[in-house]
Amino acid sequence: MACTMKATIGLSGSALPARAGKAVRVSSKKTVALKSQFVKSVKIAPVRAVRANASKTVTSMSFDSDWLKKDPLVFVLGFLGWTIPSAIPIAAYPDGNSLFGLLMGRSGELLAQFPTGPMVDDKFWLYLFTYHIGLFTTMTLGQIGFQGKKQGY
Repeated sequence: MACTMKATIGLSGSALPARAGKAVRVSSKKTVALKSQFVKSVKIAPVRAVRANASKTVTSMSFDSDWLKKDPLVFVLGFLGWTIPSAIPIAAYPDGNSLFGLLMGRSGELLAQFPTGPMVDDKFWLYLFTYHIGLFTTMTLGQIGFQGKKQGY
């Protein structure tokens, strides 16, 4: 059996290490005839009953359940760090508006005609996606930077 061998041959002929920590005991030696439709000869192979030891030692690092390590300060500063610059007027936008101003203005216009939503080709979607992609990028990079600084990187 595979667990009683010193090494197991893997893909491309590379040797894989044997499993550690399992005690194997062979209880009986019976023989079984192995036959195949493709091979006419019959092989006699011993059958071994294998029983693993009940006590096992598992050494592994557990996954940190608080993997996000969220800090409210990072989210507030990330929100402000994107919203304040996006509220600065830019000449490229219509009438020299800001991204945040256009998003809020278009949202107000669409809320005035509430049951009817925005059309697919409405500029609202461009403003919405641009604002939120920038916001989530800023918040993610802020979290990475804050946690990196806290951990000494």
